[in-house]
Amino acid sequence: MPADWLLALLDIAAIVAVAWVGGLVAQRLRQPRIAGEMSAVFLAGLLLGGRIADVVPGQQADGRIAALFPETALTLVTVLGAIGLVLYMLLVGITIDPAPMRERAGAIAALALATAAAMLALALVAGPLLADAGGWKPDGVAHSAFVLALAAALGANGLPIVARILEDRGMARGAVGSIVIVAAAGVTALALIGAAIAIGGGDTSAGGRVALRIGAGLVLLALVLAVARARWLVLGPAVTVGAVVALALAAALAGDQLLSSLLVGPLVVGVAVSRSGATATALERHLGIAVRRVGLPVFLGLAALHTDLHELGPGVLGPVLALLTAVIAVKAGAAYGAARLAGFHPVDARAIGALMQCGGVMTIAISLDLLDAHVIGARLHATLTLIGLVTTVVAGPLMPRRAPARRPRSAATAADGAGPA
Repeated sequence: MPADWLLALLDIAAIVAVAWVGGLVAQRLRQPRIAGEMSAVFLAGLLLGGRIADVVPGQQADGRIAALFPETALTLVTVLGAIGLVLYMLLVGITIDPAPMRERAGAIAALALATAAAMLALALVAGPLLADAGGWKPDGVAHSAFVLALAAALGANGLPIVARILEDRGMARGAVGSIVIVAAAGVTALALIGAAIAIGGGDTSAGGRVALRIGAGLVLLALVLAVARARWLVLGPAVTVGAVVALALAAALAGDQLLSSLLVGPLVVGVAVSRSGATATALERHLGIAVRRVGLPVFLGLAALHTDLHELGPGVLGPVLALLTAVIAVKAGAAYGAARLAGFHPVDARAIGALMQCGGVMTIAISLDLLDAHVIGARLHATLTLIGLVTTVVAGPLMPRRAPARRPRSAATAADGAGPA
């Protein structure tokens, strides 16, 4: 085996090992495992120092990270990380109960819209301040595109992280868990649409182009699901798993073309097959451990490699901390308020607020897309990455120790409230 490929495999093993140790420490501290995995991987990157090439145009590689992750290793990490995140979104999809989308549509819409509106309002305030300060917005980027990009990255919900937290707490299939996952998917879809418009220029014509792509994607999705549900299409278990994985990867590529994101397509595929008990069970059995213990950590490694946290020097700590504090308070507060208005018990509403404020890997992934498109600068990308990390770490402590799902207080909101877990 050539030396560069051997180094690449060792790099993958090292990322997985660091994430495993971080997850173990988090579990010992009674915190979500994924929070420890994220923190450990990014801390390791920060301690190593250096940077890879071309995170921003013309950037040269230097330092220990550049030596440990040459081109071959970066390619392998990029491919495995993307596949790992796609397959994890597929697994998240199969845990979603479609019933809340019909039975509690009002509560779900309220949560998603309140969260997205709160982050848009925050971006409208913070965006001009950051742009005027210099170093946050690349030259030539329209003001509207920059503000919309900021709102999209801040509004995104760390759906994979939230799903892991719910799994760790045994809430994934409960009423509150199902509602949060669907609402998180909704607000993240809005964030992805906003990011796509920002990448397209942030104007009305960009919005029209994105709308056309979404319409075409919905038609294609309807055709694919119609074929997938056809009674004449009968496949064996192994072939079915392979076919669903292939469909998820194809949906990810289509989503990348339509919304500049790999994540929505496989999530929808997972929801579509979630009612097929045998298929969902087979997917979890064949993919679960590998995706959670290898695929997702490798994506975290990919994100860490593309983030230079040294951009957050003493001179910018004030704006960074102010934005971070505002995101946690405003996002959690908006979700809590929407949940209370929908009739949720305060304990449940607190859990919902804690989970909806989690930006996690989605904030980081959208920020990476925006950085690659040169809509935001390296400093803002580092800030958004820090926000994704911190909102993940605080999600566990913000949640109540026990969050029993209870019915809303009035019959008028019963259709939108949480039933018994």
